[in-house]
Amino acid sequence: MTKTGLAVLREVIPQSPVFTTRQAASAAGVTASAATRDLGRMAEQGLITRIVPGLWADTKHPDFTPYALVPHLVRGGRDAGGGYVSLLSALSLHGMIEQIPRVIHVVARAQRHAVSTPIGDFAFHQIDETLFGGFVPFGTLKAFNLATPAKALFDTLYLSVRRARRFSHLPELTIPGTFRVPEMERWIRTIEHPPLRAAVSDRWMAVRSTWDRVLTHSRMAHDRSSGRIAPR
Repeated sequence: MTKTGLAVLREVIPQSPVFTTRQAASAAGVTASAATRDLGRMAEQGLITRIVPGLWADTKHPDFTPYALVPHLVRGGRDAGGGYVSLLSALSLHGMIEQIPRVIHVVARAQRHAVSTPIGDFAFHQIDETLFGGFVPFGTLKAFNLATPAKALFDTLYLSVRRARRFSHLPELTIPGTFRVPEMERWIRTIEHPPLRAAVSDRWMAVRSTWDRVLTHSRMAHDRSSGRIAPR
C-alpha cells in the first residue's frame, strides 16, 4: 500500500471518516497531487469513497454519517461562515416527523447550488444573517451542527412564508420533550420585517393550536383509560 494509503487508514480515518485531500497529503508527507492519485486508487479498490473533488469518506466506518459532509461542502463554497442541518432533515433527526427526507437540508448564510454526491443529495437554503444560529454540535464525533427542535421548526415556517413558499405543506408533527416554546417565540421576534414576522407568527399559532388539541385529546384518553374520567 502507498504511503498515503497507510497514513489515511492509520492516522486520518481513526480521527474522522470524512477527510480532505489536503489532510491526507499532510498526514502522509506527500504533495496534494500525489495524494489525489493514491486516494483515487483507494476509491477504485472500494476502500474509500470520493464524495466531491478534494473530499473523501470511509462510508463503512461505524461513525460515518452523511450529515458529517455538511461542514466540508459549505466550507468549500463562497459562504465560508458555515451552515447547519435544519428544516425537514433536523425535524426528522429530532423525531418530530416520521418521514426521512430524500435530501439533506442545510441552512447557510449565502445561497448555494444543490450538491449531488454518491451517498446523498444536499440542498442549501439562505437565511438572513440575524436569523443564522440556534444549532449545536451533533453526532458521535460532533461532526456537524444541528438546529435545535425549535430552530428547525422556525426555519421551516420562515421559509414556508417566503416568496418561494417552500415547505408550505408540513407533514404531521410530534412535539419532543426538548422543544422550547420560548426559544421559538424569541426567533420569531428577531424577524425584522413586520409583515414577515406576522406571517411566521400566524403559522406558528396554527401549529401550536393543532398541538394543543392533540395533547388535550391524548390527556383525556389517558384519563379515561386510567378511570379518572368516565366515558360519556
